[in-house]
Amino acid sequence: MGRYKDTINDLIKLLDIELNKFALRYRAKAYYLIEKYKESFNDVNKLLKIETNNEWPSKLSAKIIEK
Repeated sequence: MGRYKDTINDLIKLLDIELNKFALRYRAKAYYLIEKYKESFNDVNKLLKIETNNEWPSKLSAKIIEK
């Protein structure tokens, strides 16, 4: 789990510099994997605004809601 937290911290730094859909996607997935569903859901919602034609954020959102 420590690696996911390190990854999340790196992605937070990147996202502080610029909004990046790939960084948001990876951070949402990392949050999901360490069971931080609220944080993951927040990132997924941001992704849904950026990537309106991408199914991945919707699928992860559905998984989070199931939890």
